[in-house]
Amino acid sequence: MQTPETRPSLIVRLANADDQSAWWAFVDRYEPFLKHLIARQGVPAQHVADVSQQVLVAIAGSVGRWTDDGRNASFRRWVSRVARNVVIKFMTRQRREIGGQGGTDHLIQLAEQTADSDPNLERQYRHELIVWAAGKVRGEFAEASWQAFWATMIDGRDVAEVATELNRSAGSIYMSRSRILRRIRETIDEVMQ
Repeated sequence: MQTPETRPSLIVRLANADDQSAWWAFVDRYEPFLKHLIARQGVPAQHVADVSQQVLVAIAGSVGRWTDDGRNASFRRWVSRVARNVVIKFMTRQRREIGGQGGTDHLIQLAEQTADSDPNLERQYRHELIVWAAGKVRGEFAEASWQAFWATMIDGRDVAEVATELNRSAGSIYMSRSRILRRIRETIDEVMQ
């Protein structure tokens, strides 16, 4: 996948929502990149086109606030960050729908609330973000390490009990947990930048 070249004049024109030719040029140049990026982040193939549209809407709503950070590919990094945030929100909604928690009306209501108005929503968002990031890094670790992490951190089981069950030392479980948590934090930090 070739990364699109960004012309500064196009970025300036995008701030004007009425400049249709700028938006057509942007979509023509960036849509394949966005679809590739979205698919790589784990969005099922049947939803990639819809999520890419959501990303374009998010970009349209915030491109006027973008500022160049002075580093190479500043705009592309910003676009990628916007895309990752939209993907996280999409995946969070998907998990809720799969769980069947309250139906469509409830999901719409949750989406309209802000984290400031509902601390439970903020906790739920953080939880979903951690679960998403854990899924992204799982393949980087041995299965026994992952089982120890999941049993003690997610299921909340006692370290000594899990160590006995997995025939490992408690110290090795703490080390596994630490490495996995570090990778999860790094993955979340990449998304939230």
